[in-house]
Amino acid sequence: MSRRLRFVSLTPDQQRILNEAYQYGEKRALRRRAHAILLNHKGHTINQIRDIIGVKRDTVSTWLSQWEADGIEGLQDKPREGRPHLLSESDLAVLEQLVEEYPHQLPVLHAKFQEQTGNVVSQDTLRRALKKRL
Repeated sequence: MSRRLRFVSLTPDQQRILNEAYQYGEKRALRRRAHAILLNHKGHTINQIRDIIGVKRDTVSTWLSQWEADGIEGLQDKPREGRPHLLSESDLAVLEQLVEEYPHQLPVLHAKFQEQTGNVVSQDTLRRALKKRL
């Protein structure tokens, strides 16, 4: 049983967009997906693309479907949820104010922060927030 060969046809504008994504894309995933679409347009089969890029055949097929359905937007990673932040913007503002009063005194800062906000977090959480914020 042979599989139907599947190839996308691209306009010059689409080729330019995919080439830019492949060469200058910010994320590796987008560059790989754009590369796969370009290879398919040049006549490579899904199995050949699978071997070149090193992913499963179904993955390449999914990328082709996403391209056909949504264009370059279909190749972008979708936003992911993740764990909610432990510290709100108002908590971070309080933390910044406390740092000015108690610099280099993390245990004191930790106690004052919990006292003022009622938010129970570890000293490590405060340290990471300060490192990221300041």
